[in-house]
Amino acid sequence: MSLGDAFGLTDTPNFLPGYHGSDGDTRYPSPRSLRSMGAALIDLVLLVGPILALSVLVVVVEMPRTYSYSLLPIPLVIIGGNRILLRKWVHASVGELIFGLVEIRGRDGAWPGWGDLLSGRAAGRDGVPNIVSVRRCDIRSRGRESDR
Repeated sequence: MSLGDAFGLTDTPNFLPGYHGSDGDTRYPSPRSLRSMGAALIDLVLLVGPILALSVLVVVVEMPRTYSYSLLPIPLVIIGGNRILLRKWVHASVGELIFGLVEIRGRDGAWPGWGDLLSGRAAGRDGVPNIVSVRRCDIRSRGRESDR
């Protein structure tokens, strides 16, 4: 790495940004801002939609109170499955799967763990985001993390 690369004055391929998946990271060259917005919109619909649908169903369809209480876990299962379990198993939520994105850890480019998923996209102690969304086609095989 040259001195110009260290200060960000040149665009040589040897210059690596502060964390994996940041803007200008040559390891993940595909643009993803529009895809991320579309994925966030779908995930927002999956977050709010089941709650609204359940409330409309309970109000419009007059059913016994015991049946309406049995429907309460359905939105929690949908939201928890999309926001936590699916992200752990396939490394993306439903919206990110539709738009071809996956989530990686910002500090090392590996798949996020349970702690990273529960803390979300907030910056860690070193200022690096815990989770970063990148295009699935930019991820190399899991065993070759040193190439990233």
